[in-house]
Amino acid sequence: MKTFYDIILDVSNLRWSIVDPEPASFEDVQKAVKLAIPQAHSYIWNLQDFFFKERKTVITLNAGENAFLSPSGTVKQIWINGDDHYLTEFENSEDVDFLESKSGQPTQYWVEMGDEGPVVRLYPMPEKPVQVFVRYDTSMKAKTADGREKANFEAMDDVLNLPDDPVLQDLYLHCLNTKAMVYLVADETDENYKPYQREFEEAYRSLLKYRTTMTERRFVI
Repeated sequence: MKTFYDIILDVSNLRWSIVDPEPASFEDVQKAVKLAIPQAHSYIWNLQDFFFKERKTVITLNAGENAFLSPSGTVKQIWINGDDHYLTEFENSEDVDFLESKSGQPTQYWVEMGDEGPVVRLYPMPEKPVQVFVRYDTSMKAKTADGREKANFEAMDDVLNLPDDPVLQDLYLHCLNTKAMVYLVADETDENYKPYQREFEEAYRSLLKYRTTMTERRFVI
């Protein structure tokens, strides 16, 4: 998979590029390029609930524990191991009487901000140890060279947080490169702005078509 530096070089060498096409090193890359690519990546990543963003994690809670740090992303579904239904999201957590919270098998959840970040809370309080499954869309858009997920590109050897699917990666990179150029050109009156914006829109439509095909295939299986 291409690294952040590989992507920088690709973007820098696109037609009508306004930046240095042959930087001597990562440190010599213009700041505008280092900012435009992560910006474009964030923009594309947040446009859809893409199938490749979906993750699942398992948390074990002891009896009397009802809270855990939310995974980095948007919670989609929560269920308890052994149950055949998803927990429903509590509309107004202020309606819960924390002092007289009843115990039992959790049926609801809500997310609130804690000192260390978003926290998921379950209601009622588990009366016995439970395994909690959480399906979510990750907001971690990149990975380090050793595979650790991170928020976005920073280091030269960071890579996209995508499955090992060459077709998907190619489609996504087409979107990323062209949108980065849109940000680099910036001026809508520039003669190169509209061509790159148009190419991005075409690339994005192709990515969406692949998303639909893959989603349908997953449900068939």
